[in-house]
Amino acid sequence: MVTTATSTRTLVVNSAFMQEIKDGNPNLENAIRNLQHVCKSTENISQISRHLTRVLNTLRTELALQFALEESYGYVEVNETQLHDLSKTAQATRAQHNSLYGAITELAEAAEELQYRGVEPEQLQVLMDDTRKFSRQLYRHEQAENDLIDQSFDIR
Repeated sequence: MVTTATSTRTLVVNSAFMQEIKDGNPNLENAIRNLQHVCKSTENISQISRHLTRVLNTLRTELALQFALEESYGYVEVNETQLHDLSKTAQATRAQHNSLYGAITELAEAAEELQYRGVEPEQLQVLMDDTRKFSRQLYRHEQAENDLIDQSFDIR
């Protein structure tokens, strides 16, 4: 009788690389802090619009780099079937990269358009609300990846 061993490839976080990637990008941390600062700003709408446009464009650039590094080095596949739950979480967080990048791109483009057409308080308020929502989504995403790092440090 011949038995064939089958193994399932499981996606997990490479803790050491992922932590290094996260710690090694102070520009992303600054962009996130600047976004939070702009969202709380009480400046006039022209100043808020200018700052928001700049911050969203910077954050988009930083997220493109961060997500590319994370997907290249932070996520790995292993041949371990017992890691199923960890793998599902890793797949979900990695899949969020596309939607988060799409959302930041839409926000940056909306901010640029608003600045180009002229700032109206109602439109700026909608953009600010959407930006705050995005900021919360990004925070939850980063927290989920940090949790994965903590949970998978002993893997490999």
